Amino acid sequence: MRNTTPVSPLYFNVAEYCLFGINLGVIIGIILYFNVVNRKYNTVDGFLFGGKNMSVISISLALISSHLTSITLLGVPVEIYLRGTQYWASALSLIIVTFLTAVIYLPVFHKLQLSSSFEYLEIRFSTHTRTIAAVLFVISKLMLLPIVPYVPLMAFRLVTNPLAGHVTAVICVACATFIAVGGLRAIVSIGIVTSFLAVAGTALPSGLALLPMGFKKMWEIASHGGRLVFYDPDPEMAHHTSFFVVTLALSTNWLWKIALSQSSLQKLLAVPTISKARLCLAISCVGVILMKLLSCFLGLALYAWFAGCDPLLTGQVKKHEQLVPQFLNNLSAMFPGICGIFIISIFSATTGCIASLINSIGGVLFEEFIRPWMPQNTNELTCCKIMKMLCVLVGLYCAGVVWFSKELDRLQHVASGVTGVTAGTLLGLFTLGIVFPRANCSGALSGCLLSLMLCGWLLIGAENALASGALTFQGKPLATSGCGKTNFTTHVLANLTTVPIAATKLPTKPLQSLFRISFTYCPFTGVIAVLLIGVPMSYLTGKSRTESMNPDVFCPLTQSILNKSQMRSPSESLEVRAPDTQEVYVALDEALKHLKEVIDR
Repeated sequence: MRNTTPVSPLYFNVAEYCLFGINLGVIIGIILYFNVVNRKYNTVDGFLFGGKNMSVISISLALISSHLTSITLLGVPVEIYLRGTQYWASALSLIIVTFLTAVIYLPVFHKLQLSSSFEYLEIRFSTHTRTIAAVLFVISKLMLLPIVPYVPLMAFRLVTNPLAGHVTAVICVACATFIAVGGLRAIVSIGIVTSFLAVAGTALPSGLALLPMGFKKMWEIASHGGRLVFYDPDPEMAHHTSFFVVTLALSTNWLWKIALSQSSLQKLLAVPTISKARLCLAISCVGVILMKLLSCFLGLALYAWFAGCDPLLTGQVKKHEQLVPQFLNNLSAMFPGICGIFIISIFSATTGCIASLINSIGGVLFEEFIRPWMPQNTNELTCCKIMKMLCVLVGLYCAGVVWFSKELDRLQHVASGVTGVTAGTLLGLFTLGIVFPRANCSGALSGCLLSLMLCGWLLIGAENALASGALTFQGKPLATSGCGKTNFTTHVLANLTTVPIAATKLPTKPLQSLFRISFTYCPFTGVIAVLLIGVPMSYLTGKSRTESMNPDVFCPLTQSILNKSQMRSPSESLEVRAPDTQEVYVALDEALKHLKEVIDR
């Protein structure tokens, strides 16, 4: 902001090492307690659902912490810095998603009480549908898992020794693995710690950054730089931060994550009643919105700090993902210790997120691919030990990828795209079964496969366009004219009124123009493709026999519609239904028998 010389790496001081040691000690204490002392939940239900008697507050905080990944704490402020505050509309998405989850999806799974969410697909459709969905889930999560610790590792190489950063990332994965082995109660405990640390790690830096300038000047700088964006109705499909993308596309992704993902359902089924589960959803919604707004506020403070002297253009950082560490590095010169607090919050958030992912992957691997081949009389303790061993193996895989990889940037982007594709397809598959009573196995399988083909084709095309430079994303203007100037605020207010940089245009060939669709639309595209293909295909191949199904597999609205149709069916059948051929033959046979008896008499 005020100089052009690169800031030298700022390592932890004694106080920061002490804070990090305390945090690590708390995590190790959680691991020891749930793996050594408290072993009364060594059953499948105890491992996956914590005994299903957990408190509302603990589950609510665990749900909040599941959103506090490195993307929230590191990525959202950078998004605000580069493209403005349109991301605030994600709060509206979260409210819509919470309502839909509480009304449509949660009642189904709370009544069925399934160990694996994919077991629903076998009950509703077929074993093949369940297997395909489980494979998609495991592949996408295994691709995403190494990215979670890698993102903060890349960012904090700026403020720590590279080898120390690698060691810290592996320690994070190791702690997460042993927390996952401890079961859901251990994951919830680390989630409580993460929630409080994340609030402190996000609110403190943005608040302290305002001391030199004040809130009014920060707001003026953001306004003149075009960062205050409250409603951007741009219909351009390649513009991935417009109002419709943030609300529509993010709602689809979050609906899968909150309503149907294994890790979220484990937490929602850990409370005894559905009313408490809905209360957990409401509290977590408020908490996540607060954290999103704090991240947006940190992004504005970040922009006010670097408005006239962008660190990437001046060569101080290699990527914009390192802006937050660079900002903390500058801020630590005035407020020692603030960098350490943020890094500790990132460490805790990453640990909790990885632990939840490992636990859910281990549970799905066991329930979907191992338990069906085990003897029926296998005891619960043996099943629990197998799941713990699977968690250890998944953790070793994650640690190995993080330690031996040099660059995961391309994999990071591909993994995010694959996760979006699978999230949309799986959400469409579950929605097809829960909402549409006439959907059958043929419709589900055809919709799933064609959705994967469509979204995969779009993803590969978009990746090629990004690699060739044919596709770029819109961004706000950045400047270096304020570097070295002490009175940076006046200079910024006078020079940041330029027009935002437009996205590079693709060639106008029809097929290539489809690749301009932002990757954030992949989940939404997948859902629509499954429903548009699955529903008509179900009617073409024969309606599903809903009268022979368990009514709990449908959402309450669908159940009420079915009940009304069944109440009308007896009277309607007398007037409309044509007699069955077999019924005619039976009636004739009875009549002939009666006639023969009369003649014999």
